[in-house]
Amino acid sequence: LLGIVVFLKASPAPARNLYESGSTYVDLGATFKNLFTGNRYYEIPFVEDRTKVSDYMRGRVMLDMGSAEILALEVHYQHWAFINPPETPLALTGALAVGDTVSLYRYTRLGWTLEETDDFLWVHEFDRLAATISVRNLDFTFGRQAITWGTGRFWQPTDLFSPFGPLQVDREFKAGNDAARLVCALGDFTQAEFVWAFGRDADPDRSAGVGKFKTLFKNFDISILGGWVQTDIVGGGDFAGDLGSSGIQIHGEVLFNHVKDSSDYLDFLVGMDYRFPGKGPYLLGEYYYYGAGATSAEGLNQVLSDNRILSRGTLLLGQHSLGLGASYELLPILMGMFNVLVNLTDPSAILNPVLEYSIADNAAATVGCTIPLGEAPTFVLSPGGLALSDARLNSEYGAYPFTFFIEVRFYL
Repeated sequence: LLGIVVFLKASPAPARNLYESGSTYVDLGATFKNLFTGNRYYEIPFVEDRTKVSDYMRGRVMLDMGSAEILALEVHYQHWAFINPPETPLALTGALAVGDTVSLYRYTRLGWTLEETDDFLWVHEFDRLAATISVRNLDFTFGRQAITWGTGRFWQPTDLFSPFGPLQVDREFKAGNDAARLVCALGDFTQAEFVWAFGRDADPDRSAGVGKFKTLFKNFDISILGGWVQTDIVGGGDFAGDLGSSGIQIHGEVLFNHVKDSSDYLDFLVGMDYRFPGKGPYLLGEYYYYGAGATSAEGLNQVLSDNRILSRGTLLLGQHSLGLGASYELLPILMGMFNVLVNLTDPSAILNPVLEYSIADNAAATVGCTIPLGEAPTFVLSPGGLALSDARLNSEYGAYPFTFFIEVRFYL
């Protein structure tokens, strides 16, 4: 599903102050979210019911503590449950990304399954568990934490730590990654940052170590980064700023990937956005060149089999992609949005009209759908039955189902 809050900055979950004395504080917050989805699929051999209905519930408790501006602790504990969870093979679900961001780096799970059946899954876990020590111009954070890099809206090639996908409903919380992170302030608008993210059992081929330098130059935020991500060596940067006094903002990202035992490739993204004065509409456009993507429909299955889709979080198949979006405040409590993603090499596209309604100060609801445009997959029957390899993709977005969704969010 398209990121329905691409154009709305997700409201931070309000926290209740439990204790405060000088620079010592204890804050507690909680959220509950329920996402209902109905999917209508194309013709699939041996699948009689082409309609799939799922419900995804999430409850999260957030504890933040700090003392003397030296020590801070962040803990997010959550329960999540799927009723009628979608199956994983593309032949049955498309590349549907309904849930939260998948964490790419976790030394250990810190999660436990309470119940699992064919049509129900219930898990509880710690999604954030990190301590920060601040000394002078240094901030050192160790533990499970959210790390956000990049300037893109639909895609973020330089966000190397569990990026949001363009087809994700809820963008309020990124998945926590197990990491050691050092941020050194070098000036009012300049800093250096170093991240070591731990994969399973700290295996170097599942871990990442990256450094980043960020500064302000003539009203543009500019970053340069480099390091290694799992088995790849990466280098690149990003920028964002205003285009003179026109009111147009531009942003971009570039990332070179030196791939072990495979071909090197380049990621490149450029975009611009503009908000009309007053309560006028907001417009956004992005172009993304994904060097490892397919140059035609015939290469889609090859890209799909690349494990970097799972290991790097690259939820993209085509080499040339275009993202367009608009949002407009219809009423003070009602926002309308319309997003479009286009694979320029298939070609195929997916449309995403959305309405977001503010129920109260601590509650909101979102309703929308995704409409795929493109040729559906072709299925080849094999003696062993239908499997992922039996689906030949004819277009990227043609492999997605038509989806209707409703999400309700409450903040306590």
